[in-house]
Amino acid sequence: MKAKLLLFAIFAANLTACTPKIQLETPKEGITINMNVVVDHKIEVSMDEKSRTMIKTVDMDKEK
Repeated sequence: MKAKLLLFAIFAANLTACTPKIQLETPKEGITINMNVVVDHKIEVSMDEKSRTMIKTVDMDKEK
């Protein structure tokens, strides 16, 4: 019985003695991300004929 208890104590001591140590450290310099961004856009406006004639008549009235 004493031998089993002694073996268990040695086994438990070995398990606690071999625990790994994990450390997390932040970098001393920040992370830099260099990006080149190009934005192209194209806007198309389409009108029906009724709207187009209405705008033309309003423009003609302004010219007078």
